[in-house]
Amino acid sequence: MKVAYYAVARGTKPGVYRTWAECEKQVKGFAGARYKKFLNEHEALDFIAANGGKISFRSVGASSTAAAGFVHKKQTLHEVSSTMKDLKRIGSDIAKWQSEGVPVVFTDGACSSNGHHGAKAGIGVFWGDDHPDNVSEPLISGPPTNNRAELSAVITALRTVRLLCDLSSMSLNCHHLGKAACERNFSRLIICTDSNLLIKSMDSWIKTWRKNGWKTANGGDVKNKDLIVELDKLLEKVKVHFKHVAGHAGIYGNEKADELARNGALRYIA
Repeated sequence: MKVAYYAVARGTKPGVYRTWAECEKQVKGFAGARYKKFLNEHEALDFIAANGGKISFRSVGASSTAAAGFVHKKQTLHEVSSTMKDLKRIGSDIAKWQSEGVPVVFTDGACSSNGHHGAKAGIGVFWGDDHPDNVSEPLISGPPTNNRAELSAVITALRTVRLLCDLSSMSLNCHHLGKAACERNFSRLIICTDSNLLIKSMDSWIKTWRKNGWKTANGGDVKNKDLIVELDKLLEKVKVHFKHVAGHAGIYGNEKADELARNGALRYIA
C-alpha cells in the first residue's frame, strides 16, 4: 500500500495531510482551492511553497517520521538525549559536530529469514528516549531484505531533517519550536549505523554509481537503486557524517534502534 501526502496550498488550513478526508475538509467549499496528491512529503511541501501556501507546524499531518511531533514535544533534534553518552564510545571524530549542536541519530534495519521465503523486514530510527521522531515500522517497499531495511531507515531519518529544513525556510509560525530551535540550522546530521555496507555505499561507491548512471561495473543496475537514488537526492540538502558502530556491543543508541527495527519487522505484511 503506497503512502499518500495531500498538499493543500490554498484552503482553510494549508498544509500536508495524510488522508483524503482530512484534505477534503480544508478544500471543500473554499473558493480557488489548490491541492494535489503526492507520494512523498518533500514534493508536497514544494507544491505548497510554489503556490504561495503559508503553513505552520500544526498544519503538517502526522507522518511516518512523526515530524508534527515537534509541535507537541519539548525535545527537538538538537537537544542532548541519552544517546550522547554513546559518543565517547564511538570515537572523537564527531565531537566537534556534536559540540555545535548537530543532531545524532542511530538507524538500523532488521529482517527475519533474510533472503528466504517468508522474510519480514522492519526499520528502526532512534533519536533519544521517548523522542517523538523515533520510528519503528515495517518495510513498506520492495523485497524484504536486511539491506533494504538499513537503507530505508537512513532515508526515514534524512526525511525528518529535510522536512525541518523545508519548513524552517518557509513562512512558519516558528514559536512552536522555540526561539533557539528556530535559529538553528537543520542541515547537518550524524548517522550512526552498524552496517559497513551502507557506509561504504554512501562514502565511497555512490559517486561512481552516479557517474555511471546507477550502473555497476558489469553494466547492471545498482542493487536497491530506488533507495540509493533517493538517498543521493536527500544528501544534496543535508551534510551527513556516517559513523560505524559495533552491533550488539552494548551501545545504547544502537541497541534501541535495533529493538525498534525488530519490532517493526513483526508488523510486516507481505
